[in-house]
Amino acid sequence: MTGRTRILAATTALILSAAALAAAVGTAKGTATYKSKKGPVTVTFTHAALVVGPDVISGKPMRRLVLSTKDVSAAIKACESMMSCSNGGIEEGMTVDFLGEPRLGFWFVANGQLIQHSGVIKPEVATLSTDRPDHLAGTLTFDQSASGGPSVAVSFDASLVKTLKK
Repeated sequence: MTGRTRILAATTALILSAAALAAAVGTAKGTATYKSKKGPVTVTFTHAALVVGPDVISGKPMRRLVLSTKDVSAAIKACESMMSCSNGGIEEGMTVDFLGEPRLGFWFVANGQLIQHSGVIKPEVATLSTDRPDHLAGTLTFDQSASGGPSVAVSFDASLVKTLKK
């Protein structure tokens, strides 16, 4: 192998690695609007990630969908516990927990986490086109503005970013 061939092979490997990493970062398109005391706050989702691990309360397996305005996949990859960091440290976005229960838990944050709202929603508000342990895609549409929560309409395509043991 010549020097030029080695450089070409190394460059190709780097490009393929970068493409694989980019593919791991999922996409989201949509918004959540929250009526704050200072007026409506809208969060525009652009990234989606999937985290798998045990529910902190029951210990049952769950999948956490992380929707955010920024790519938080590096923070999720560095995470070691569902309880401490599986949301990627989002400052604007939301998480939705798929536990196989009659309700989905969610946590919405905006304005650098100064605005926070958590609640439960019916599983029917999530229409999934892909529902595998390593890939979740579909739409999420619900309105909890009457009870002080967000109004959400988003489509997402999230690949598994990390599986956590604890």
